[in-house]
Amino acid sequence: MNALPVWLLFVLLVLAIPAATVGLQVLVRRRWPHLTEGEHNEVAGFIIAIVGVIYAVLLAFVVIVTWEQFSHAEDLVGQEASALRGLYRESAAFPPEVRQRIEDDVRDYAATVVTREWPAMNRGEPGDPAVAAVLDRTALDLAALPTDTPTDETYVEVEAERFAEVVSFRSQRLDYVDQGLPGVLWVALVFGAIVTVGFAMLFGLQSTALHVIMTGSLAAVIGVLLFVAVSINHPFAGDVAVRPVPLERVLVDFSR
Repeated sequence: MNALPVWLLFVLLVLAIPAATVGLQVLVRRRWPHLTEGEHNEVAGFIIAIVGVIYAVLLAFVVIVTWEQFSHAEDLVGQEASALRGLYRESAAFPPEVRQRIEDDVRDYAATVVTREWPAMNRGEPGDPAVAAVLDRTALDLAALPTDTPTDETYVEVEAERFAEVVSFRSQRLDYVDQGLPGVLWVALVFGAIVTVGFAMLFGLQSTALHVIMTGSLAAVIGVLLFVAVSINHPFAGDVAVRPVPLERVLVDFSR
C-alpha cells in the first residue's frame, strides 16, 4: 500500500472504509430489526470489551513500533551527516592537496546519496553502486594520508574513525529500505478491525442515527491509526518518508 499516494491512502482508510461500514450498519439494522431490542447487549458488550482491549493494544504496539523505526531512520541520517562533517573539517590538519581530495570526496558522497541513492531507496532499491564507488575512492585517499609525525598519525586515526562511522550509518540506513512490519501483523490488524467493528454493529440501539455515528466513528479512528502505520511502515518509501535534509545541508555548508 506504500505505492499509493498518501492522499488516496487517507481517502481509502479514513473515509471510504468508514463510509462502507456505515452503509453496512444500515443494512444490518434493516435485515435484522430485532437487534434494536438490545436483549443481547450485555453479552455483546462483554465480548467487545475484551476484543476491543486486545485490538487496541495490538494497534498501539504497531503504531509505536513503526514510529520508532521511522524516528531511528531519521536519526541515522543526521548521524551520517555529522560523521561527514567531521571527516571534512578534520582534514584541515593535512597539506592542501591532500585536504582537497578528502573535501571533494565528502561533497561527492553527499551529492551522490541525495541525487541517486535517495530516489533508489524510495523505489525500494537497497543502495546505489555510485555511492559505493565514492566510498571506495575515499578509502584509498584516506590510506594515502601522510603519517610523518605523531600529529599526522593521530589525525589519520580520527579520519579513519569518521569514515568507518559514515560507512556504518549508511549500512544501517539501507537496512530500513526493505524493512517493515511482518505480513502476519497486518493480517492480525485487518482481522481485528473487522471483528471489533463487527461487534459494534450488533449492539441494540433504538436510534439508527446514533448507532451509525458510533460505528462510523469507531471505523474512522481505526482507519486513522492504520493510515499512520501504513504511511511510515517503510521510512524511505512513499510520500511520508525521511528526507535527506541533513546531507543537503552538508552540500550547502561545504559548497565550493
